[in-house]
Amino acid sequence: MASSKPKTTKGSTKVANPNSTGGKGFLWAILALVLIGALVIGLIVYNGRGAQADRVAENVEKVDGVNMEFVDNAITLSGDSADGAKEAAIYEDFSCHYCAELAEKTDSEMLEKIKAGELTVKLHPMVFLDGTGEQYNPGHSTHALAAVLALAEKGDTEAMWNLRKALLEQQQSLYGNADANKLADMARDFGASKDAVDAIRNGEYEDKAKEVGEANEEFLVEQTGELSSPRVLVDGKDVESNPLENWIDDLLAS
Repeated sequence: MASSKPKTTKGSTKVANPNSTGGKGFLWAILALVLIGALVIGLIVYNGRGAQADRVAENVEKVDGVNMEFVDNAITLSGDSADGAKEAAIYEDFSCHYCAELAEKTDSEMLEKIKAGELTVKLHPMVFLDGTGEQYNPGHSTHALAAVLALAEKGDTEAMWNLRKALLEQQQSLYGNADANKLADMARDFGASKDAVDAIRNGEYEDKAKEVGEANEEFLVEQTGELSSPRVLVDGKDVESNPLENWIDDLLAS
């Protein structure tokens, strides 16, 4: 008697249609996982930036009682009661290792004496370590100075002081790694105004930095006959402090 069971083909498999509802569900699940992963990464980056900004804010050096003026290619820092204050001029380049060393050893004391009205300091930034004359090529000195000048001209005293401090004290890690965006972010974290941050990010003070730096270099040579840094001048002459880090005590004692 013939069997009534239906015939089957051994080894046959049923292939799912990729356009079927099940296939679409799988694709949506993958997409959801990708979106969730992107969201998690975004939150991690955002929180990391927030934590970094908080750390920067905690270390911001306050400059209450300090007045800033940017004129004649110099950033002048003075106290509220500066009558009778001794005056000094500092010539520095943001690529100069010795300038960084001097800043680390003397800036804190210098700031306190400025606040106390005992000292007025004219900062004369230079860019000669980016080259001079036909050998000039805008580099770290120019980019750093451009950022500092933006803050000085916009009147952001605290941000200017702290960015200058960071550029000198963290010189080794920032040299060659501080482009306009990084400098703008640093200035923002130090509390700079939006106008100043945008100006730094857009490189608006690059030409000004070259102009100011070269003018200070020429003026230094006119006064002393030599171009080098760091230099601390009083009445147009180099202080005689040895080592140079003693210049504040020596000046105020004179």
